[in-house]
Amino acid sequence: MSLRLETKRLVIRSFEPRDAEPWLEMVSDSDFGRFVPPPPPTTPETFQRMVKRRHAMERERGYAMWAVDLKEGGIFVGQCGFYPAEGTGRPEVELAYHFDKASWNRGYATEAVRAVLARGLGPVSLDRVIALIVPEHIASCRVAEKAGMRFEGCITAYDIEGLKQYVAERDWWSA
Repeated sequence: MSLRLETKRLVIRSFEPRDAEPWLEMVSDSDFGRFVPPPPPTTPETFQRMVKRRHAMERERGYAMWAVDLKEGGIFVGQCGFYPAEGTGRPEVELAYHFDKASWNRGYATEAVRAVLARGLGPVSLDRVIALIVPEHIASCRVAEKAGMRFEGCITAYDIEGLKQYVAERDWWSA
């Protein structure tokens, strides 16, 4: 199984070996870890294991975290997709999006999130998707809101108190 979604400016696709260097640069940036739980060590081996897990998840569940490229030039700018929300203690599906610093404030995250939500709540048949965001990450909260997600309240997840929980449900969400 290999995903390819296209938006006006982006291509959202399954990760490939060629993504190792830009992905490692993105997750190694000091600003990357400010608003997310600490990632595992960032090595080429970590990347390879991550790609195998994501490909397996995509085959088994129909969703995963996917690479995001600029349509023009095919440049890797980030990742966006779904994974089981293991840190909540409930069987939920979580949306996440991370972009390299050079692509911030260009609307790419909102564009990618809308396309990924349409995929998840449409053909993948998810009923509900959540996004958990550190309240101080105002830009990420705005992405969720602009993508049509609704603020549902604050929760503790991944041993972090006060995360803002946004939700999109198939019954009412639209891009």
